[in-house]
Amino acid sequence: MTKTFNIGEYAIGGRIKVTLSKSVLQIHALDWATRSVVRQQTFQVDRDQGMTDATWFLEDLSTSYYADQIITFVKSKMNS
Repeated sequence: MTKTFNIGEYAIGGRIKVTLSKSVLQIHALDWATRSVVRQQTFQVDRDQGMTDATWFLEDLSTSYYADQIITFVKSKMNS
């Protein structure tokens, strides 16, 4: 499952793309115009620490509001 969040000026690059597959979450900060990767990181989300680290990384990329929105979306997809 992959989803791109078009956040704009509140995120590094403007876009954040998340890819979830089983227990691995990949987060990419993408440049708004070129969609090239600015920053990226991979997390093991089957552990509590992995989800916490992913939240911290998202807060580094954007605001706590958008980090919470993205993590809430990821958790909803993990449970379905």
